[in-house]
Amino acid sequence: MKKIKELDAALITNEELKETIESIGWKTFISEIKKGFEQSSAGDAVVPAKVYVNTEVSDMRCMPAYLPKYNPRYCGVKIVSVAPDNKKLGLPTVLGEYLLRDAKTQSLKAIMQAEEMTAYRTGAATGVATEALSRVDSKTLGIIGTGKQAYYQAKAILTVRPSIDRIKVFTRTEQRAIKFKESYESEFGVDIAVVGLKDAMDSDIVTTLTPTTEPFISSDLIRSGVHLNGVGADSKTKIEFEPEVLKKSKIVIDDLAQCIHSGEIYQGLEKGIVKKADLIPLGDVLLGKAKGRTGEVDITFFKSTGVAFEDLITAILVFENRDSSG
Repeated sequence: MKKIKELDAALITNEELKETIESIGWKTFISEIKKGFEQSSAGDAVVPAKVYVNTEVSDMRCMPAYLPKYNPRYCGVKIVSVAPDNKKLGLPTVLGEYLLRDAKTQSLKAIMQAEEMTAYRTGAATGVATEALSRVDSKTLGIIGTGKQAYYQAKAILTVRPSIDRIKVFTRTEQRAIKFKESYESEFGVDIAVVGLKDAMDSDIVTTLTPTTEPFISSDLIRSGVHLNGVGADSKTKIEFEPEVLKKSKIVIDDLAQCIHSGEIYQGLEKGIVKKADLIPLGDVLLGKAKGRTGEVDITFFKSTGVAFEDLITAILVFENRDSSG
């Protein structure tokens, strides 16, 4: 671990963050992220809305947070930038860092690379929702899209639903699905099948992870009793499910202010298919303030956009446990 002398702040790389979270373990990590949702629902989270800065060729998003009931010693902000044209320059298209501060003095405690942080906390949030909303006897997991996030989603869901014995993977480029199977089947310890979209949707739990701007999952592909995690569509222009899917579902969200501007929820509201009153915060379900799944045939839909308290919890856990990870 390096120090920036002028700031006396720890510099934590993606690799160190990954090692630390793996040392903590997925089960513990998911339970910590769950506390964030509960405290947010209880009104104990200071999480201002994301700040967007658009340069026309790139954008920067700032996500500050403070959780006084979780840990009053720290606050922080994640800065994530997306620059699509970086591909031409041989640079990453997504860049990010987290600034962890002492909540009393505002001195900088750590600067962390945020790419692995985002991947882990997004997976963990899905784990929280899947544990709360899916059927406890779920046997099959459908994964739509095999980009970076697919691994973390699978790890989190397998952690909370160890009953799963088969993962069905679909992506438009079949070779990527085959590579996913070859890379992770042994590690996951379950059968991974490369299938078509219809077969992947015929699962007890389905997680979607694509950047598409045209909906490709129709209402007739949604089976009774399924739990859906909509992770890919995190902006107004992205959408994976046809908005009519929402009519059949109990809709649970990570953050109201963000979800109304993302994917299926945004378009569903615009078309009058759903109302804000239909959107149930995940924290409310966890605290028993609202009902999630009430029966075997319920269709539940979790909309994930990524909330700043998830990053803060991750940063605190990594900062306080980094030296014990190896």
